[in-house]
Amino acid sequence: MRPAMIVILGAALIVIGVGIALSLDDTLDHGQEVYAMQKCALCHSISGIGGKKMALDGVASRLKPDVIRKWIRNPKEMKTDTIMKPYPNLPEKDLNDLVTFLMTLR
Repeated sequence: MRPAMIVILGAALIVIGVGIALSLDDTLDHGQEVYAMQKCALCHSISGIGGKKMALDGVASRLKPDVIRKWIRNPKEMKTDTIMKPYPNLPEKDLNDLVTFLMTLR
């Protein structure tokens, strides 16, 4: 491969990588907004901020994304005596971005 071609391919990969990073930042920002809009902090805390019923610090180390999704959609299915409110009608994008945000809490 010629050096010019390598430079062009390298630049293209950098642009793609920056685009992915910006997209992930948007997703995380939106997930954090969903957390705030749905008032999750009334019951849950992150870094000591929010309700004391269940700290979400380290949740990504304890639960897989699909399990977090189930807790959000139908918590009674996960634990019958939970008092957590279900969010069955949360738009899919909101749910996906919220889960992505929660997966950063290691």
